Amino acid sequence: MRLFILAGTEDGRELAFELQKHGHEVLVSTLTEYGAEIAERQGLRTCSGALDEHSMERILQEQAIHALIDATHPYAQNIRNLARCVAGKCNLPYFRWERPSGDYPVHPLLHFASNLEDAARLAAQLGKRVFLSTGSKNLRDWVGMSELNDCELYVRVLPTSHVLKQCEEAGLKPYQIIAMQGPFTQKFNEGLWEQLKIDVVITKDSGAIGGTDEKVQACLQLNIPVIVLERPREAQPQLAAEENTLTIEDFIRKVEESFGH
Repeated sequence: MRLFILAGTEDGRELAFELQKHGHEVLVSTLTEYGAEIAERQGLRTCSGALDEHSMERILQEQAIHALIDATHPYAQNIRNLARCVAGKCNLPYFRWERPSGDYPVHPLLHFASNLEDAARLAAQLGKRVFLSTGSKNLRDWVGMSELNDCELYVRVLPTSHVLKQCEEAGLKPYQIIAMQGPFTQKFNEGLWEQLKIDVVITKDSGAIGGTDEKVQACLQLNIPVIVLERPREAQPQLAAEENTLTIEDFIRKVEESFGH
């Protein structure tokens, strides 16, 4: 089968590589050129850049794609909705792979929030020096929240010029920006948060591959609160990802069985 795979993350690339090993012809789409370079080093054929409805539809048609597989980050709602829309328009099967959620302990320092506003409100109650380990996408939203007016924010983001520009445009100063590529070990997190005297950490449920476990355990070791921003809920439950207990092999088997393989 010829498969178009939205896969800018490590587990997405792993899925694409395994599908290729199964004999399928895959084209991997990444947002950045850097993501494409990593995929190409794994022997995958790629295209990079932001997609809109027209460009995605053109790729599906020109490449004579048989199915679209969405293996984007669990919080990438916009591209997920676009992919479903275009797959439906082109009358192609759509499959959603989503990395498993983290396995979190029950602990008084561990909190969950369903949205950014709730997370900000809770963080302000728990401390003044707030570490955001939530990526660069919502920096302006975090900085602009009145709930955090009395807090000092620190962010950890990818070390690219584009992301650093976003940080500056959001009003963050150099001392507030830690530009590094993860994932990071528990010990590294502990050392960084001790040095910055962090009171509370906000992170996403990015699963084991995204380093969430190491962040949570570092917070518990340092006796500081951690807030996990829950994954977006599907407006239409029938469109939710395949059960996230599926392994990659299980997922591939499900895709192949749908085509009678």
